[in-house]
Amino acid sequence: MNAPVHERSSCPFDAETLASFQAPIEEGRGLPNRCYTDPAWLKLENERLFARTWMLAGFQHDVPGKGDACPVELAGMPLLLLRDHAGDIRVFHNVCRHRGAVIVPERCTGRKVLTCPYHAWAYGLDGSLRTRPHFFGGDRHDTNPGPDAPGLLPVRHAVWNDLVFVDLSGEAPEFESHWEPFVRRTRDYDFSALRYATTLEFDVKGNWKLILENFFDAYHVPAVHPKLEEFAPIHTRIGTQTDGVWFHNTNPITEPQEGRGLGMPCYPGLDEIGRRTEWYFHLFPTTLFEIWPDQMAVFQLHALEPGRTIEKIHMYFIGEGATDPAFEKQRQDVYSMWQELNTEDFRIVENMQRARVSPGFDGGVLSPFWDPATQHFARLMAEAMTG
Repeated sequence: MNAPVHERSSCPFDAETLASFQAPIEEGRGLPNRCYTDPAWLKLENERLFARTWMLAGFQHDVPGKGDACPVELAGMPLLLLRDHAGDIRVFHNVCRHRGAVIVPERCTGRKVLTCPYHAWAYGLDGSLRTRPHFFGGDRHDTNPGPDAPGLLPVRHAVWNDLVFVDLSGEAPEFESHWEPFVRRTRDYDFSALRYATTLEFDVKGNWKLILENFFDAYHVPAVHPKLEEFAPIHTRIGTQTDGVWFHNTNPITEPQEGRGLGMPCYPGLDEIGRRTEWYFHLFPTTLFEIWPDQMAVFQLHALEPGRTIEKIHMYFIGEGATDPAFEKQRQDVYSMWQELNTEDFRIVENMQRARVSPGFDGGVLSPFWDPATQHFARLMAEAMTG
């Protein structure tokens, strides 16, 4: 059972804007300013978008042992990721059924039951209600509420390697079909060889959509990222391709650099072409992947305000590359590379955020070569917010 989500009501786009999303690219536009600046718009995104599709919620490494539990927030809702007595991942709404207190306010380990801090109602790791102290009066406890008692509300979820995705609505397509475009394009990569290393966190003064649009915009690389341009020059690049809710692109690697494929173990079995190829993917709406021969970076965006986003980059390396002290320098080179690259990107994102209050911008003039993905993103937003 999943908690109900809000019904859609009126269309948040006018007819002219909707038409621009469907127009030929030369006549098309991206999203209008208010999508980046209006608090009411972010509220609608929580209700109509984030709560109705598969979203990256957490990671198996956050709950490595039986009885480990980790609170997370998604679409403005408190959720709970845990590992049960059988070692399986479960996800629940992190809310007591009695008076609605958050049951697990911070990460904990080795729990047999989950006890609400308000009135001490206790739930099993399967979400069932176990005991209600003093429920019938002082010292009159309910020690056997029974199978029909109100347990924690479960959340539909799916696990891919270390990543845990959730569908708050319970109505999204099957995860396997949702994930298939990624699987089809990455069959040469043995992702089971990956090991989690660390998470880099950034507090960005910009809307989450600007971060994403910048991510799949290869056009900006020569002007913004001189080292990346050297690594993968603009003349070798193509515009980002789309496949439903997936955005994808690949670039040939001219020469490995420190932080980009130099000195780290590579995916087992990659051929020479694979060792000279970079992939990047965006899973609509807020999850991104960079796959290089020696690493995978998983980007997770959390929209706090219209003009503020927390970006986390979860870093994975191949086998011993993730933890072996012998590769410490190479790992630090990777982290420094991402720090430098993101700093360059965030200057532009924050620049654009400041400009989103200006009537001088109405969705933009799109390049027919580089910007079809920007228009596709706008179409996906319109479908999610109005469909």
